[in-house]
Amino acid sequence: MAITPAKLGSVIAKGDIRFHLYERWSLLRGKWSTAVSKLFYGGRLKIQKPYRVWGKIRFLLMGPGTITIGKDFHAVSARNRSVFTLFTPCHLTIIGEGRIEIGEHVGLNGNVIAARSKVTIGDYTMIGPNTMIIDHDGHQAWPPRERWTTPGAAAPIVIEPDVWIGMNCIILKGVTVGRGSIIAAGSVVIGDVDPGCLYAGNPAKKIKELG
Repeated sequence: MAITPAKLGSVIAKGDIRFHLYERWSLLRGKWSTAVSKLFYGGRLKIQKPYRVWGKIRFLLMGPGTITIGKDFHAVSARNRSVFTLFTPCHLTIIGEGRIEIGEHVGLNGNVIAARSKVTIGDYTMIGPNTMIIDHDGHQAWPPRERWTTPGAAAPIVIEPDVWIGMNCIILKGVTVGRGSIIAAGSVVIGDVDPGCLYAGNPAKKIKELG
């Protein structure tokens, strides 16, 4: 879409023209990088149109696993496009036969999602900056010398629809985050989260019911 003189004047009056220009550039870069990844991985990476990706998003499939993303996906993966992030780009990683399944109208902002089992994210879920979702332990805990050679346990993560996960959270293996719940900034989730509730802390605990 062309930038008309009237629109340009409005942007200058209401905000930072540099942000507007960088947003357009990063959106174009995201479109290119996503298209290249889809071409490289073929049917193992499926993203339904329309989608918006700002900046270069990293898709890494280390094995036969898959990534499936529903329509209206948007991901902020560019430093100057984000207001809050510190910053990390978006990283979606598959190890072995792991799967990442993301529903419709899901928003990411500088997040890491890594699956050796399965990570499911429901429709209309928002995930804040610098949050990590990891469905496995990177290394076996015991005995110590086997940490160098043996991967740890893995278990599916389910994030149900309409969830809001704040910035700087960690969601660990085997948990279900119930529909409509909120995870407060800085929380570490190691157990199931009840639907429609606010959880906070390390480890995250129920603060109150919402609604």
